[in-house]
Amino acid sequence: MTKSEQLAARRKLLQAECAEQRLQMGHEVAQLKAPSEMSGATGVVARNKGWVLAGVGLGLGFLVTKPKWVVGAVTAGVSAYKLAQQVLPVLGWRKFEVH
Repeated sequence: MTKSEQLAARRKLLQAECAEQRLQMGHEVAQLKAPSEMSGATGVVARNKGWVLAGVGLGLGFLVTKPKWVVGAVTAGVSAYKLAQQVLPVLGWRKFEVH
């Protein structure tokens, strides 16, 4: 096989691979345009984008206007988690055991 024949065979192989990639890309772009076909958390967020953005905006509003409340809630959550890590293994719940 000559060099030009090898290059022609390689070119055909690359063209077939590029065509397959274009089809896959077209399918992914179509999914992005129609979020109702997405599954999982991504689909839920895409379908309810307005509600998600409203919730994020509300959360950021609380964070900006009432930072002491947010800091207190985060501190309480971390303290409760640390307490659970210490108490629950004693009670027989091995899921919270620290290794």
